[in-house]
Amino acid sequence: MVDEPSTSGDRAHESSRTIDLARALVANQFFLVYQPMIDLRTNAFAGVEALIRWRHPERGVIGPSEFLADLESTGQIVSVGRWALATACHQGAEWHARGYRFRVSVNISFEQLRRDEFVDDVAVALASSRLDPDDLVLEISRSSLAERNFSRLRSLGVHVAIDDFRPDIVSLDEIEILPVDVIKLDRSFIANLTETKGAPALVHSMVSFARKRGIQVIASGIEDAGQLRSLQLEEVSAGQGFIFSEPHEAADIDRLLRDFSIFSGRPL
Repeated sequence: MVDEPSTSGDRAHESSRTIDLARALVANQFFLVYQPMIDLRTNAFAGVEALIRWRHPERGVIGPSEFLADLESTGQIVSVGRWALATACHQGAEWHARGYRFRVSVNISFEQLRRDEFVDDVAVALASSRLDPDDLVLEISRSSLAERNFSRLRSLGVHVAIDDFRPDIVSLDEIEILPVDVIKLDRSFIANLTETKGAPALVHSMVSFARKRGIQVIASGIEDAGQLRSLQLEEVSAGQGFIFSEPHEAADIDRLLRDFSIFSGRPL
């Protein structure tokens, strides 16, 4: 089907949205929420993933699926991404100062990684927040692995995760050459884990292969007990999803951490 030509109304709407996004960072309308990651072997609190939201003055809270593409296309993802990285590092350092020890994961776009100044942005965020580089995980796509800044980034001592990974379309040989510390299984793969023939065995092979190379495997989007049990049987080390917790703002994570340590008796 051929796309219809854009109307003047469409262009006006796009222009207005671009202006709204440009104002959003200056007006402090962006904020971060954090989704807990849980160790699937011990039930310990293993970390959080920082996720961006937009508190629009008229539309309310907007999820990233509605504005990330616009940030990418306009180049604003660089400044917004820099803010998100710095904010997540400072929040992680705050939690660590209270005695909680877990890693903070931040999504990094291809556009950020390809910029020469990005490695400096990470170094500044770590230095200003005093977050230990070992406690920061940068989540990137497979397509970003070839970027020239990648080796410089790893030299800072941070951890690198490859995001949205599907073991049904990637060979074990490819895993062997991935210069990453963490593999995050794609949520769409997890959604069909218990219904797809051979999928659990595929996960098991991948986990065994990755473990021998010092790579941690984490599952995204765990929604039900069947998925969780299957991942535990295949020895996936950690996971996140609504079965554990939806994303929360930092104050709610504080309460969750207190309750978690009091009622579970598990280490943080």
